[in-house]
Amino acid sequence: MKGSAFALSLMTLILLLMFIHPVSAAVTLNKIQTSVYVGGSVVLKPTSGKATKWKSSNTSIATVNSSGKVVGRRKGTCTIMCKVSGKTLSCTMNVRLKNTSAYVTNAQAKVWLNILGAVESGGQVYGRRDYAAFAGPGANAPSEYSSTAGAYQEYGENLRQLLIAIKTQYPYSFIGRDKAGIASDIKYVWSDSRPYRVNMGSSKAVSIQNIISSNAGAFVQDLRAIELLDSYLKDIRAMGITNLRCGMFMAECYHLGGLGPVKRVVSRCKNKNNLDSLKASLYRDQYDRSNNLQIGDSMYQSRHEAVYKWLKTYIPKNARIRG
Repeated sequence: MKGSAFALSLMTLILLLMFIHPVSAAVTLNKIQTSVYVGGSVVLKPTSGKATKWKSSNTSIATVNSSGKVVGRRKGTCTIMCKVSGKTLSCTMNVRLKNTSAYVTNAQAKVWLNILGAVESGGQVYGRRDYAAFAGPGANAPSEYSSTAGAYQEYGENLRQLLIAIKTQYPYSFIGRDKAGIASDIKYVWSDSRPYRVNMGSSKAVSIQNIISSNAGAFVQDLRAIELLDSYLKDIRAMGITNLRCGMFMAECYHLGGLGPVKRVVSRCKNKNNLDSLKASLYRDQYDRSNNLQIGDSMYQSRHEAVYKWLKTYIPKNARIRG
């Protein structure tokens, strides 16, 4: 009887303590890292309690008012801080330019993302992309010595640069998902002579997938894909291509095989600003029996046909490369 009474009293004490000292999660801001365009805004607020003393570490990049409304002022990164019950909370704020490309409009850049994502990771479905896509060494081609990952299939050193960009711009997102030492791995260059050989399903592969498929990772992937388009179009325009359909068609080929094959295709084309002429020149690769891995070979034909169709659907015939 005494034992039962003691157990009952102990249970009563535990219940009282639970009500007197409820367990609460650590207070944070609703976003610990985010992005906003120049002139755009986002509202930050704590997960509980009332925020006071809002402050920006660099008001020339972003300002914040007493309600937690942040306005982007110019391109750059700063920290937005506030006080909640004496504790300082912070959010890393990345301010972006609205026009993300020097050569295409925002709408045209979106078409590029929809196309490149479809052929690289989306099963050739326009607009579909898999931000967590991952392939180990040799999975795509025997000549690939490093791993490839992301919606736009960044290989080797390009994948490393993607991870560096995410870690630099969204450190909390990266660190929270890095369970396998990826931060140490990206300190060194991943070249074909020093390949990054990580296989699908390994702990490192899973960490990379978690990092690049986060909201921060997806944003950086899209931004990098547009930056790649700019780099491709810069070289392509130097070859005399001014038509945007033709430029994007060759940009997709550039992404697939590099600058050399694009130069080969363009140099033998009679009318480089005609999409049909470029496609015909591309398929001449199929007559070269010495190499069955050229960008115009039959194994890539369905990919090129899809890109050709989408460019004719979504890019006006007379659209030109800007700049």
